[in-house]
Amino acid sequence: MPPTTAATSSPATAARNGDFASIRNNNAQFRQYQNVPSSQLDLNALTTHIDQYDNGAGDGNFRAACQYSHFSYDDPIVYPGQPGKAHLHMFYGNTETDAYSTKESLTSSGGGTCSGYELNRSAYWSPALLDGKGNAVVPEQIILYYKTKQEDQINRMPQGLQLLAGNTTGDSFQVSQDLYWSCGASGIRYNLSNQIPDCNGDTIAATITFPQCWDGVNLESADNHSHVRQVSVYDICPSSHPVRLPQISILLYFPGQESIAGWRLSSDDVDSYNMVPGGTLHADWIGGWNDQTMDLWTDNCVKAGRNCSSGQTGTSRLLARVNNYGGPHFLPVGEK
Repeated sequence: MPPTTAATSSPATAARNGDFASIRNNNAQFRQYQNVPSSQLDLNALTTHIDQYDNGAGDGNFRAACQYSHFSYDDPIVYPGQPGKAHLHMFYGNTETDAYSTKESLTSSGGGTCSGYELNRSAYWSPALLDGKGNAVVPEQIILYYKTKQEDQINRMPQGLQLLAGNTTGDSFQVSQDLYWSCGASGIRYNLSNQIPDCNGDTIAATITFPQCWDGVNLESADNHSHVRQVSVYDICPSSHPVRLPQISILLYFPGQESIAGWRLSSDDVDSYNMVPGGTLHADWIGGWNDQTMDLWTDNCVKAGRNCSSGQTGTSRLLARVNNYGGPHFLPVGEK
């Protein structure tokens, strides 16, 4: 796949996002079927045949890769229908996610920047990482995990479910297995921290893990949290939230730098938070998978207790690959 470049959006898109023209990843391969409803997508066009269905038995997990899609000041969960209201976000997954996105819009249109392209029109976003010089920092690699250690309890994820994970209510957080910064490329981690770490030129990584227990009724809630519950991977879901779903983890890998002076998240200076650079680490998700594709990895990877990586689905279908991002890693965004 050729390297991607960033460019501003059309005036129509800019108007929907307030006064900011969204910076976009213009790789045409991410938008080949953007106008085809999810139910009409051809799986053969967005998957390839493989003989190795998975990487053997283990905890049930499915992994996929993404590139960034666009940056904007929208947030369809916290500020639905209010373009330009939020802090700057980096979006990945559905290429058309904005303040007006809904379950219906996500599943019916938009390209996809993750493995399988339009087969995964889910919306993923997190606060932009800023370098203090007017630039947003683009990850070299984005990895998604859908996983469980309790395969016999897993249910299929409902379309349109809204999830928010991480620290959104304070200027810092306690490092846990669900939320941390670290140093090191994929498969290597050290210097776990509650702030952006100085990795002496090595890769800077962020890990955000989402709740996995759902109340079984509500796709969203007024506080964006009460319809789901986060528990240990070894604990049973509580009776108030009895439906166990695959747990989503997002891993962001940013290029190493000799100095991170001035680096922060766009959310760090909201509501007077500015104590710890990277202290407001969090992410959001709205489900928009193609139904047939979600059934493949849910049934044959997560429920089956198989280790599926790089778009493996536990079957002969491999989701179309997305390579690591090869474009510029510092994109000028200026100030809002």
